[in-house]
Amino acid sequence: SPRNILLGKTRMAELPGYVGYPWVGDNSLEFYRDPVSFMERRVQDYSCRIFQARFINRPTVFVGSAEAVKELLNEKTRHFEMGYKALWQGLYGENVLFSDGTEAVALRALLIPLFNKEAVSSYQDTVERICDRTLQTIPAGRPVKVYELLKQMSTEISMGLFLDIERETEDILGRHVSQLMTQHWHGIISMPANLKVPTWGGNWESGYSKALEAKDELLQIIKQRIGNNKHNNVLGLMKTAGFRSEDEIYRHLLLFVSALVPKAFSSLFTSFTLQLAGPSKASMRQKALEDETFLEHVLLEVQRLWPPFIGGRRLVRQEFTLAGYRIPKEHGLMYVTHTAHRDPQIFPEPNRFKPERWSTCNAGHEGYLCAFGGGPRRCVGTQLVQLILKHVTKYLLRNFHWEVTQAEIPPYKWLPVSRPTVEDQVIFTPKNGPEDHGEEEVELGVEVVETSL
Repeated sequence: SPRNILLGKTRMAELPGYVGYPWVGDNSLEFYRDPVSFMERRVQDYSCRIFQARFINRPTVFVGSAEAVKELLNEKTRHFEMGYKALWQGLYGENVLFSDGTEAVALRALLIPLFNKEAVSSYQDTVERICDRTLQTIPAGRPVKVYELLKQMSTEISMGLFLDIERETEDILGRHVSQLMTQHWHGIISMPANLKVPTWGGNWESGYSKALEAKDELLQIIKQRIGNNKHNNVLGLMKTAGFRSEDEIYRHLLLFVSALVPKAFSSLFTSFTLQLAGPSKASMRQKALEDETFLEHVLLEVQRLWPPFIGGRRLVRQEFTLAGYRIPKEHGLMYVTHTAHRDPQIFPEPNRFKPERWSTCNAGHEGYLCAFGGGPRRCVGTQLVQLILKHVTKYLLRNFHWEVTQAEIPPYKWLPVSRPTVEDQVIFTPKNGPEDHGEEEVELGVEVVETSL
């Protein structure tokens, strides 16, 4: 059993695990190679979903308990700061993602009106027009790389909403901005080293260096787009939101057009498509089409089992307790969404795809999901996310049957975003087409997914 320590008059369990020596004891490489296996091994070894290890050369507390993650994000935010500032601030500049305390509260207050129910409803026509234009190009009866298709669509949604660029009318600019978004993304997944080295053939640049150049060009384009904008769209609302400077507006728009957003959407759309593929899921697809509540439960279950991002990192600035453990000052803290979402204490049969759980054993437990953060730092664009998810999934359900080309869905990789290790190809068949003779119907229920915590 874990050793106990006294802090004041409170007895707390000592964190299991071992932080090792600086550098030689670092576990970062193991985590980045396979974060799910990293968590599985230690949860099993320590019989505990909270433990410590050395990560990014800092003693770090890993949290894979659904209850503890909920407590962390809702009740303990004053004790830590956001953990990506040192890694990513150079690529984005100051924005709400890296802010803390009163600064974070003030910035969120400016952003929330841009993403409330009224504002999101005004974006609906743009979202639906861009989605439908892409989805109408799905070839019937031929394999489609669904992740790439839906990433392209999600990228165009970001450009349309946040830069007022639509490929129909500004194709060349749209393609250029898309390339810059990709180049900028490569800096996020690169070592933060701004290197340019002369070579015989010219200059070699690190991915991070190229990303910084992409950032500067994107900021110039953002400045031009917002300066020329005459519409009451996101750009117009940003100008009147009350930001302290134009540069602050530009930095937040850069965050919104970042490839982080399209990749999150394409990850979720891919998982939805794969899990509802084939004749055996015909009745589930039909029920999701006819019953919006059931569709919402399907999307919750997709987010639970295949969250687009592995988790969130924090830096502890004030010692606190979490689930009965002392969390020391200056430690890192990493909550792992995948592990928390498969916590059997909260989610019975945690590895099974069961949309019906959200109306039975997990009714009212949406607060345990953290795919889009949680508590006061929850993603401000949640309503926009739901609008896009529902429109795209309804379109697919209404217009297509589909099946995957592989006999089994391949295992997932989890970094930088969750997606199958092999590019899954999906064959879409239009409804009421020559091959639409009905599909075998089976009882709604469960499907075993990959073994994990």
